[in-house]
Amino acid sequence: MLGKRLIQIWVNYLKSQLVLMVFIGVLTYLFARVVGLPYALLMATLAIIGEGISQIGPIFATITAVIVALLKGSTVLNVENWIFALIILAGYILIQLLENWIIKPKVVGSMLNLNPWLALIGLIIAGAIFGIPGVLLVTPVMVSIREIVHYFFYENRNPPQSPAMP
Repeated sequence: MLGKRLIQIWVNYLKSQLVLMVFIGVLTYLFARVVGLPYALLMATLAIIGEGISQIGPIFATITAVIVALLKGSTVLNVENWIFALIILAGYILIQLLENWIIKPKVVGSMLNLNPWLALIGLIIAGAIFGIPGVLLVTPVMVSIREIVHYFFYENRNPPQSPAMP
């Protein structure tokens, strides 16, 4: 029973990561189309892949988009390429802030039955102590520990009674 619940926690965590990847991809695509970033679909695809590679992936996706903005410019805005590159940088940073501070704690928290503030605090502490691996694993590890403690201390308190002796 406990094993099934732990597996379900990790499955739900992976599902939440897929939801976040789709969210980032759609938001990046819409932003890129609105401001006229060439290769918007490719940039969104890189953002989706980058979201799967926590912390490093979004940086790679952002750098790629800024380079494209510098080299190609906007197809919509009438600004110099370097200004457009700054707009792209600001947009990608805002998307990541929105995702990391608002969307991620809510999505992951709701799928794992974890308070969003607790998830955010756990991410900050684990990131400071363990770096990228801590950020990647803290949420499902926290929920798994909670489930194990609950199982052993609350559900397993009444061990089977031995039959009474005559």
